[in-house]
Amino acid sequence: MSTEHAASTREAREPLSCSSVLAGSETLYAATMGSGIYSRRLEGEWVRISAPEQEGHTVNRLVMAGETLYACTSEGLISYDGEQWEQEELELPCFQFRAEGGCLYACTSHGLWCSHGASWGMAAFPDRKVYDILNVPQYLILGCEKGLALYDRFSSAWMEFDLGTGVTSLAIYNGQLIGVSEHGELVVGNPQKGFERFRYKGLFLFSVVVRGKQLLLCTDRGLYRLCWFGGRLAMRSVDACGPVTDVDVRGEQMYLATLYEGIRQIDGVPVG
Repeated sequence: MSTEHAASTREAREPLSCSSVLAGSETLYAATMGSGIYSRRLEGEWVRISAPEQEGHTVNRLVMAGETLYACTSEGLISYDGEQWEQEELELPCFQFRAEGGCLYACTSHGLWCSHGASWGMAAFPDRKVYDILNVPQYLILGCEKGLALYDRFSSAWMEFDLGTGVTSLAIYNGQLIGVSEHGELVVGNPQKGFERFRYKGLFLFSVVVRGKQLLLCTDRGLYRLCWFGGRLAMRSVDACGPVTDVDVRGEQMYLATLYEGIRQIDGVPVG
């Protein structure tokens, strides 16, 4: 694996041990491991914005929908309008949140829930954990504790793929479905040809995200870029800074949520 060096790297010492990062147009948000949620405007100082009663909650994901910040937590879905937090009606442990096509989706410890702007209702699989969701033209794709589930809009039916492991993170890249398993493996495939699992020796994958034209992998040994060369998958190191749990991009700045070094900012990394 070849290493790609960034132009420069700056570290923020507070907050530490981060689980998620979100780069808004003017504000950067960071969720910590049990110490609340922080925000920072441009080059300002970090400010803790979470309420005292939320400090012990595990934050799995930060998501922006319109002007509202949502946090998927161990105690349910909460939202922030810039001034105060509100506990959403959905109080199940929440892993992912999406707002697409006029519908809100929440992946929880008891299935997929959805809302059309009113109350939340059960949509699918109440008997299992649903970790992630992708909404593409033909399919609604779920990463579940038993593998993958796909809702085919043409046939109005669910298809399930038992992979022998949970799939905790999903992305679509160049028409290919890419996932990460709960055992730190890469999951690659499509409904027609099936899915394969790949384990990289000495490397545990946490999540996969698409930013610009890049497919990025957060791992216990830093951030990697996943590429195809001659029809084969290859990984290139972007930043070998130890465990990276999440990544987001604003312009040519890349922000890494890390377990031991807070939020790392990498400047000069093109993502287009």
